[in-house]
Amino acid sequence: MLKSLLPIATCAWLGACAASAPAAESPARHVAAAEAATGSIRWIGGPTALLERGGLRVLTDPMLGPRGPHAFVLPKHPSTGAPDASITRYTAPAAFDTEALDAILISHTHADHVDASAKQRLPKDRPLVVAAAGAEAMRAAGFSDVRPLDWGQELTLQARGTSLRVLAVPAHHSHDPEVDIEVGKGNGYVLEWRDARGLLRVYWTGDAVVADESKDFVARYGEVDVLLPHLGGVGGDGPRGLRTMNAEETVELVQRIQPAWVVPIHHTTFGHYREPIEALRERAAESGQASRFRFLQLGESVPLPAPRDG
Repeated sequence: MLKSLLPIATCAWLGACAASAPAAESPARHVAAAEAATGSIRWIGGPTALLERGGLRVLTDPMLGPRGPHAFVLPKHPSTGAPDASITRYTAPAAFDTEALDAILISHTHADHVDASAKQRLPKDRPLVVAAAGAEAMRAAGFSDVRPLDWGQELTLQARGTSLRVLAVPAHHSHDPEVDIEVGKGNGYVLEWRDARGLLRVYWTGDAVVADESKDFVARYGEVDVLLPHLGGVGGDGPRGLRTMNAEETVELVQRIQPAWVVPIHHTTFGHYREPIEALRERAAESGQASRFRFLQLGESVPLPAPRDG
């Protein structure tokens, strides 16, 4: 086990306003107050999200390069099999303060999960948690506090009275065992924030298809407050062609673990994402699970649910 850080109302249509009438509060003000109280998740684009609670800010799978037709190159296109495939980025990443980060979390170091711009722009002295196979690549990129985790290993980050337990859990990239090995081992993470207000648990799937391990996920890891799944249906048609979850598998996972909220990421931004996010909206509604979902626009944030006692 590894441990360390990381009253003015305009009533012209009435002709007058009652002097005692309070000023209306904007929805944005309510959102800001909720985020200050419980923390937030902000979608930066693709697999990249900014999670904050208690002032402890972590970034997932940093893809920070500009919009354009040559965002990165994959050794083999996951759908067509074409070698040295150049992938388009359709939308630029949302802006945020990289210096305000307390830690960086990387599921695996494929070119579509940490790019050259991230390696250049991110502060090199922050704790960087990464799947064990990618540790040397991140050290070679100049990061000085690299913390590799294999499945079942964990560490704790601390800042400003808040602790974050980071536990690496299995993330199978394919239903085909041979392809799963060929693509390489990556992590999902169970993230547990604890402070004076209680416990909040997030399950970030990383690049994963639905596997048998999820059948007893809650019994093994505890109830999930927020599920952060990778979407896009990357790969080919049919379950054995998938490299990330599609809408059907996401709904299946939600039904298995019953998270309070679901915040989908890893969709829309890049050209190798095949399935539109609207497919998940439809499946969620058809399954009766729609109330759990929080669909974010690029750069939008949502307050985290209130923490549980524990």
